[in-house]
Amino acid sequence: MRAFEGRVAVVTGAASGMGRAFAQRFAEEGMKVVLADVERGALDRAVAELRAQGHQVVGVPTDVMRRSSVQDLARAALDAYGKVHLVCNNAGVEGYLDGAIWEATERDWQWTMGVNFWGVVHGVETFLPILLAQGEEGHLVNTASMTAVVRASNMYSVTKHAVLAYSETVYGHLRERGAPVGISVLCPGIIATRLFQGSRNRPPELRNEREPPGAAQGAELRRRMHERLAAGMPPAEVARILVRAIQEGRFYVLTDHEWDERIRRRMEDILQGRNPELEAPPR
Repeated sequence: MRAFEGRVAVVTGAASGMGRAFAQRFAEEGMKVVLADVERGALDRAVAELRAQGHQVVGVPTDVMRRSSVQDLARAALDAYGKVHLVCNNAGVEGYLDGAIWEATERDWQWTMGVNFWGVVHGVETFLPILLAQGEEGHLVNTASMTAVVRASNMYSVTKHAVLAYSETVYGHLRERGAPVGISVLCPGIIATRLFQGSRNRPPELRNEREPPGAAQGAELRRRMHERLAAGMPPAEVARILVRAIQEGRFYVLTDHEWDERIRRRMEDILQGRNPELEAPPR
């Protein structure tokens, strides 16, 4: 998909962070944009800001964990603009960070996998048939992470490995059918977002009844990682990288090369049958 002018984009997780930057950039490229987010107040503000700039946008409150909510999003997009050409399955949360992964509860898994993995699956299963039925050029973007291409170290990276594997599978099936729809998997590194404050939107029914033993440790890790992200790449730069990747039809979209050595080390460990080295936690 090389042309953006006059076409329609749908972005989940669009009220803040990378999603907000994607919506901004797509609108500046002349697209009509449907912003989706579970955080209603932030979504309304984002829509108002873009409309004040003269862009054609609508906002649709969406919980990507629920297939029916994503289906409602698709209907709203079609009602507003008639077609959809570009879909960014971008919503994500930091998930469980409060101890060893076997200590996580079913609710921890339901929340983290629900947003990060099932949100992508729901987006693809809902929108891809629409894109294919149109018979026009279209494109999907699934947001994974650089943690998807290095050794998994927590529940978040487990979900992002799953997003990468799922996206590779969709890519292969699209190629087999000669479909005019492309797909990219976006693997951002350290980006200045509020990812590690994602717990603010955790549904009450998926909150644990008891505080986990490692809650204090998890809170401190979230604080440190939020500070680290604050000094990261601006989301607008990720949006610039993504636009070019879509135009070039690239599947793997990495934002930087700071993780290259970790990627090589993991691949070499696998190929040579070496046990992985314990990596130091982020500080």
